[in-house]
Amino acid sequence: MTSLPPLLQGARVTLRPLTPADKDLFYQWAVRSDATPFIFNTADNTGLPSWEQLFSDYQPHYFDPSDPAQGQSFGILADGRLIGQVNYDGVDPLDNSTELDIWIASSADTSRGYGTDALTTLMDYLFAQLGVEVCTIVPAASNTRAVRTYEKAGFRLAREVTHNQVRWLHMERQRPA
Repeated sequence: MTSLPPLLQGARVTLRPLTPADKDLFYQWAVRSDATPFIFNTADNTGLPSWEQLFSDYQPHYFDPSDPAQGQSFGILADGRLIGQVNYDGVDPLDNSTELDIWIASSADTSRGYGTDALTTLMDYLFAQLGVEVCTIVPAASNTRAVRTYEKAGFRLAREVTHNQVRWLHMERQRPA
């Protein structure tokens, strides 16, 4: 087994690869945190996934760094505490693109620059180490706080899509020249 990639140091946060031992915390962040309504776009927490359903989407490679091109999830450390996660999907070999996602578990940790720094730190790693050319992220248009964070991290609107009566913003950030 390959050793874990190094910690990724940002200006305000440190990113550390999540491992199988972190799956319980990851699940709690997804279904029982202040981030839950934004992750699943539901105000009343109906239709939340079971453990099995969530980890059929977040497959083992998110918690195993042996093949970084498949995708990876990192815990976001701020002031020595894990406050959420940021991840990227597998790198598409046709255009060297990947999709990112981020959750900050407690609203007390939002609006402090942690999300912007986590995204920027992860993208710096993806551009430099994995040759990624384009990072995408897809928030609900109604999640204005997230959209502002993504814009601060350099994402720009590429297109809008409506699915199941929800407006989604496909945002992109290109690799710096």
